[in-house]
Amino acid sequence: MKRLCLLALALAAPAVAKPKLPPCPPKGPQLFISPMGEPFRAGADAPYPVDLWFAKADGNGDGRLTPAEFMADADRFFAVLDADGDGEIIPDEVIRYERDIAPEVRLYARGPRPGMPPEKRKKKKDAAAYGEPLGAGRWSLINIPQPVISADEDFNRGITLTEFRSAARTRFTSLDKSGAGALTLAALPMTPRQAAAVNCVVEPAPAPAPPPTETRR
Repeated sequence: MKRLCLLALALAAPAVAKPKLPPCPPKGPQLFISPMGEPFRAGADAPYPVDLWFAKADGNGDGRLTPAEFMADADRFFAVLDADGDGEIIPDEVIRYERDIAPEVRLYARGPRPGMPPEKRKKKKDAAAYGEPLGAGRWSLINIPQPVISADEDFNRGITLTEFRSAARTRFTSLDKSGAGALTLAALPMTPRQAAAVNCVVEPAPAPAPPPTETRR
């Protein structure tokens, strides 16, 4: 009897509604920004470009990214950023990075401006919700808005190779959540933009408009 009562209660309980998925964003060029800030791009129908970074950083091609390979990848990109080769990324080189190499990192979500119509203010507020990824964090494995500047440990507006390597060690550890001592492509998290393109529903195309009817005179 007790079992029958429990079964009746279970059947009477309202079903838990699954969260409604948002519509898929329009397809277009894809971007991935590596943990150290290097952009990788791919076309709309290509695999997500995290694959390009991983293949480039995985020096021996064994499918496992070790701390040494991660560090070597950081050193390589540091040399790209350090245009004058003096061993320090200075403000002018940071500007060059944001202007010529990864301009997307400058596109921080901003709050609504004074005088903005209420409807647009709401859209801006929703887009800039607290805790959402900003800057490079939208296309990266780690939510760091500006991955180059954030390596400046002493806040002197210059990033040395030692500081860049220190940031690389910290970022590797944050990605190696299982403590395996190596990263695999399958175990990496999705970037926010990658997840948005997967966890969504494709909206049906709108029905064609009916042909205009002729008016008899």
